[in-house]
Amino acid sequence: MLTWTERILSLPVRTAAVAEFLRELSAKGWGDLNGVLATFNDGELCREALGYWLEREWIVRAPSSALSALTGPAFSRELTLQEFCGEGEEWEAESGEVSPLAPPLRDGEREEEQEHEDQ
Repeated sequence: MLTWTERILSLPVRTAAVAEFLRELSAKGWGDLNGVLATFNDGELCREALGYWLEREWIVRAPSSALSALTGPAFSRELTLQEFCGEGEEWEAESGEVSPLAPPLRDGEREEEQEHEDQ
């Protein structure tokens, strides 16, 4: 089974949509979120990618439009397409190490996640 990263990067149309979205974010400070997610044409893939970008605070939802995203506080113009698409995250999951791309955990965050999963 392909990871969400592979599902984006293995299809040129999806890769191009994310590349354009990242270019818009870098150039204008906002991007066509609806366009990139519609290009994915896969609800699960949309949730995974959007969750990843939001969690890292690379984007935030535009308050006036669900069709657009704004750059988040952790967004950097230095982000590569591969980083933005989660490449390298498998290392984190397998090793238990925190990737340099991941935001720092807040106190007790891992314990809270485990408690939530146990319920």
